[in-house]
Amino acid sequence: MMYFGFSRSARDQALSSYTRLLELGLGAPARLEHLARDTARLAGFDAVFVPGGHAPLVDLLYRDAFTGDATNDDFGALLRYFHDQQRPTALICHAPAALAAAPEIDGRWIYDGYRMTCFKTVVDTLLSTIPVARRFHGRLQVDPAQLLRSRGAHVEQTAMPMGSKVVEDRELLTGQDPYSAEALGVALVTKIRNSLH
Repeated sequence: MMYFGFSRSARDQALSSYTRLLELGLGAPARLEHLARDTARLAGFDAVFVPGGHAPLVDLLYRDAFTGDATNDDFGALLRYFHDQQRPTALICHAPAALAAAPEIDGRWIYDGYRMTCFKTVVDTLLSTIPVARRFHGRLQVDPAQLLRSRGAHVEQTAMPMGSKVVEDRELLTGQDPYSAEALGVALVTKIRNSLH
């Protein structure tokens, strides 16, 4: 409820929107390996959005996070398509770390020098180690901010945890955490509308 301003009606409205998205196809997604290099099919998409949570660090960043640290070149190919086309690409919370799967061109990561944000390390530590605050069990294998910096990103975050922050740099939009969701949504819709003109 805290992500919806403790409003049941706001939460219910979000659940209703989510249900509608499931009906429109979200519930039967295309396989990434089939979509990633199908430029004719990708041309039909105006933007790419990756929601947060730990899943993108397992399913998108790595080819197989359980067997090695090779990055997911299918997700990298999808990111490169949207980057090359300068189409809006938005990620929130932990998801921006999956940008590390994007390829290098002539020895340089395609997002090298980009400004971006992601979930704060201190909050992850708090939510996985302090008993009264624990929401996650186990620890992440990689720190999102550190990973992005190691690739060449300029990571910006709020001074205090759990604050809204959205960073826009060229086609890329990133939101720091769930408290950034509304601002990121507004920025993404605006960016998509502007790119269609």
